[in-house]
Amino acid sequence: VLSDSVGGQIDTSVGDCINIPSSQVQVIHNSADPTVDVYVDGALAIEGFEYRTATGVLSLPTSFTVGIAPAGGDVIADFPFQLAEGGSYVVVATGLLGDDNTPFDLAATATTFGASSTDVVGLEVYHGSTDAPAVDILADANEGSVLVSDLSYGSFSGYVEVPAADYTLGVAPAGGAAIAAFTAPLSGLGGGSAVAFASGFLSGDDPAFGVFAALADGTVLELPAAAQDCAGE
Repeated sequence: VLSDSVGGQIDTSVGDCINIPSSQVQVIHNSADPTVDVYVDGALAIEGFEYRTATGVLSLPTSFTVGIAPAGGDVIADFPFQLAEGGSYVVVATGLLGDDNTPFDLAATATTFGASSTDVVGLEVYHGSTDAPAVDILADANEGSVLVSDLSYGSFSGYVEVPAADYTLGVAPAGGAAIAAFTAPLSGLGGGSAVAFASGFLSGDDPAFGVFAALADGTVLELPAAAQDCAGE
């Protein structure tokens, strides 16, 4: 049993046993709902998992069921997983409990942790803002070079590598100009990777829209918003 970055206890012993197939999995809580407990095959795996936090990369069996419960309560939803042996995956708690349009779910995709060399950074981007339209992510908010195009809610970008540098990422309606910009200091992450995820409500409701990055060790960084333009937008 290992302590993880979100303050709970994670039992990874099953995936580490000899001759038991395992996969590498990182879990991110991006559902704007109360703190939850996470169960794996009926056993408490992550206690007190808070919104906008993440686990480090865990070794889990290839076949398991994740149960989600309000902190200290009973499991209210089960999600079975069947993963490839030796694969790497990110799982994101997303959506809203009790909402018919964007219901609570666990979104998952195969990805890569780390990068191919020390001069690049691996990125996986997830659109997790329930009221935001499909967006383009621009590697430079001013010049408009498109890093990810037409990313809709609930979608992952797929793993890409970018030079290890500091960026001003622009968020734009698909095919349009940037309407928000965020500073992404990636120059110190060469050889590593991050899962960037849009979070919160674009409408201005609480929690407000933001862009966050989960590192492989479970650290979650909020990307600072760039200064407003002269029109206050």
